[in-house]
Amino acid sequence: MTPQGCFTANHVVNAAGLYADKIALDFGFSERYRILPFKGLYLYSDEPPGAFRTNIYPVPDLRNPFLGVHFTVKGDGHAKIGPTAIPALWREQYRGFDNFKFGEFVEVLFREAGLMMSSRFDFQKLALEEVRKYSKPHLVALASRLAHGVKPEHYTRWGEPGIRAQLLDIKNRKLEMDFVIEGDEHSTHLLNAVSPGWTCSIPLRALRRRSNREGNGLKSRKAERVQAGAPVSAEDSSLLFGR
Repeated sequence: MTPQGCFTANHVVNAAGLYADKIALDFGFSERYRILPFKGLYLYSDEPPGAFRTNIYPVPDLRNPFLGVHFTVKGDGHAKIGPTAIPALWREQYRGFDNFKFGEFVEVLFREAGLMMSSRFDFQKLALEEVRKYSKPHLVALASRLAHGVKPEHYTRWGEPGIRAQLLDIKNRKLEMDFVIEGDEHSTHLLNAVSPGWTCSIPLRALRRRSNREGNGLKSRKAERVQAGAPVSAEDSSLLFGR
């Protein structure tokens, strides 16, 4: 049932991003998971196209799921640096008080405060480091560790913000690092789609179809966690990650 009327389907695929957990709860899934929003911003370069010829990435910090500040060359040849992963205070906090929802604000604040006090990683340090990236000079300084000749005067324009739908394991108080999918023969819920989520979309569809052919959904109302350390078949691993 939606504001546009009632719809029926033989199988529902939930890839709702920031609200994937809410929809999954309506189907009896995502009981131990909730979405935490993180704001991503990029700084755009005004240097001529071709100043950077390729993307440049740092060595990731495996304690958290965020890649860190890096250089991305756009289709027009210009570069951008970022993104940030600043904790947002409600799910669609793109700018100021846009889309403010008091219930979400209270829930997100409660979850983040809990992580500040107790988590399996240093969430307080992570949050403070990310908030500092609101400073353009600081963001440029981080990027300058990856390449020579990076000057603050070339990076003055913020791009449009995006919100990362990061999944939180509320039982173990940790941020999920890989794909988490739950479902049964009636529905599939993509709760955590990490980068490269877009390039994994076709393999994920193939995984879904194969599960349907076997007639058991995704372990029939039990979580199937497509992630490191979980029991994933060689075929599923090949489908998802090209190995």
